Amino acid sequence: MELSQLRYFIAVAEMGNMSKAADALFVSQPNLSTSISRLEEEIGVPLFDRRRGKIALNQNGARLLESVKESIDILDTGIQMVRDQYRGQAAPLSLACMTDDTDMLERFVLENPDINLVQKRVDLPDLTALLERDEVDLALSVLPPLSETIAYERIYTCRFVLLVNRSSPLASEPAISRKQMSTQHLAIDGSRVNKQTFYAAETSKFGMTPIIDYDVRHLNLLVSLVESNKCISIVPSVKYEELYLQGRLHNVVCKEYADGAPEAYWGIAYNKRRPLSEQGLRFRAFVKAYFERIDAEYAAMCQDVGS
Repeated sequence: MELSQLRYFIAVAEMGNMSKAADALFVSQPNLSTSISRLEEEIGVPLFDRRRGKIALNQNGARLLESVKESIDILDTGIQMVRDQYRGQAAPLSLACMTDDTDMLERFVLENPDINLVQKRVDLPDLTALLERDEVDLALSVLPPLSETIAYERIYTCRFVLLVNRSSPLASEPAISRKQMSTQHLAIDGSRVNKQTFYAAETSKFGMTPIIDYDVRHLNLLVSLVESNKCISIVPSVKYEELYLQGRLHNVVCKEYADGAPEAYWGIAYNKRRPLSEQGLRFRAFVKAYFERIDAEYAAMCQDVGS
């Protein structure tokens, strides 16, 4: 039995209408109906009378409703007491994150010392589950979670670029085509690019079969593989710019796709029943500004070098 089922039960009982309750809870009516049916199965007795499209509490449901509301009130009171203890301290912000954006998160903490950031690195299914269960405030995701209860806002987009070792013959090319890439060993960021999806898309769209030797989840490891000349790697252009501005690239050059680059995304996801807090809104604005600042600083540096 899940807490969400009990909250759904209260809403349907109080509204007496499945459709209105579904709208208030930001869930579909079929999902709400299924949740109520499962609750009745777990308890072992029917809780509602259903007649001609109408739904009303029966005697069993009325008895249960009183206990459920009392329990939920106690739980909510406990949650509020815990939140009250944080007054005067750093406000908490729990974040689920798919990708390796350590530098950005460190900068956020430095610029927002009044926020206590708690981060979890997870993949998309776990990220979705955490949001659905209200176990994190928000998530930083490259893809929209497949859940009707979760809102997703794409806040930054850039193209993918290729990192190549300076000693590679490809380093002298103005841009690299997929035909040239088809003979190269490739490293991808598995937290951002699904290996099977990427393989299928490149093969079907361009008729070239990529050789994916490395599927890793840390940007530093991707760069290390390129620096040791074991492979070439695809990364979002803004992550290359970030590393370049920090002086963390050695024997590595950046090359554009010659035949159309795929796009990389960052987005904010959160539960529709739990809108972004003031801390969450600040984090969303910070992420967008952070990447836009990198783009601007990199463009200014390139202009200074070229002048």
